[in-house]
Amino acid sequence: MSRYAREGKPIVILRDCQSYDPAAIERLVREGLDALGLAGRVRGRITVKPNVVMAHRKIAPSGYTRPEFMDGILRAVDSIAPPDGRKVTIVEKCGAGIPTSRMFRRAGYYRLRRTHPVRVLPLEEAPKHKVRLARGVVHQTITTAPQIVDNDFLLYAPKLKTNYLAHGLTAALKLNIGLFRDRERMWNHNHLLDDKIVDALEVGYPDVIITDAVEIAMGGNQFTQHGRHLGLIVISDHPLAHDVVCARIFHLDPRGIGHLARAAERGYGSLDLAGIDLRGDITLDEVRERTKTWDVGFIRVDRVQSGMRILAGDPYCTGGCQGVFLDWLYMIKDRKPRLWSKLPVWTVVIGVHKGDVEADRLLLIGTCTKVEGRVRARRVVRIRGCPPKHKKLVLLLFLRAGIVNPLFRLDLIFDSYVGLFFSGMRRFFRGRL
Repeated sequence: MSRYAREGKPIVILRDCQSYDPAAIERLVREGLDALGLAGRVRGRITVKPNVVMAHRKIAPSGYTRPEFMDGILRAVDSIAPPDGRKVTIVEKCGAGIPTSRMFRRAGYYRLRRTHPVRVLPLEEAPKHKVRLARGVVHQTITTAPQIVDNDFLLYAPKLKTNYLAHGLTAALKLNIGLFRDRERMWNHNHLLDDKIVDALEVGYPDVIITDAVEIAMGGNQFTQHGRHLGLIVISDHPLAHDVVCARIFHLDPRGIGHLARAAERGYGSLDLAGIDLRGDITLDEVRERTKTWDVGFIRVDRVQSGMRILAGDPYCTGGCQGVFLDWLYMIKDRKPRLWSKLPVWTVVIGVHKGDVEADRLLLIGTCTKVEGRVRARRVVRIRGCPPKHKKLVLLLFLRAGIVNPLFRLDLIFDSYVGLFFSGMRRFFRGRL
């Protein structure tokens, strides 16, 4: 039987959890593993992958898996897994162009080593492990850390949040973007992103998903958006079923979330809620009642009312240039709301715009962006990339347009460049040993 096939309905467990109490989280995790029949498999080489795409107490306090939540998971693992041969590793790759070691430190993950026998490993500092795919559409191979592929038990601990690069949702499937190394991560992070995410399932197919939804992050940039208390833990052994339920929590239709639809088309499961065995001490309807007035904010970038005139041509890349620029705009709305209404007057073109453009200052975002018509502008700035990385947008829009994004901070500049140097030195010397 294929690892993706199963007998009976996939199980998704919803548990009420009102605080980040590690002891309470440990109990719920243990009960979830027992209910899924997985407790006996938690042994040997155990890899835990959280979401630490960005962590910063002032500008990114809510978009990552909390250390208290990880503490609860590790307590459960320590109590279940036999000590003989047990080796637990936390592996993740930051997505902000900053060394993951700096984000681990800001997230409080290194403190977990004081109370748990765990290794905290930035994915980019692990040895390279290339996997050839049998079912790849965008990728024929994926290079990741060996701990993702070679383990006895793979546990995913996502943060439930919204994400405009992935049709509004980050949960279990989107977490797999963090298993790519730098060169592959942003390659075809465009209109092919949905298939790219599904390709990664062949490498990163977790044995269990335990999702931090005690506080979710919603309505803004995937790094900087604000937290909302939901008081929930989601547990499942089936990533697509897990994400279908998470989409419904946000009142999103799974069929409208590209990577979920593509996963179903490629045989990873169904989008039908009736085909899922929902369990727990709180119902999905009760959870949806808590979120019924929450706005995920997922709109087209050319509908944003920010003072900038935005022309979004074809192709519209939710996971590419249009999505990344929307993400950049939401950083400002999240953390510098006064600047939001006072952004310098620019006309922004993303994609292929058919027609004339007349502007005082014109900004072209993305390598494929062009104007099929006459351009009349006093100043034209182009930022290339497919798509441009967040760090590049933050830096170049400061240098060329004078817009100080919330991520343009001295401590993050230190993380990005000085921290990057030391991270590279660690990789170099480990490679020599």
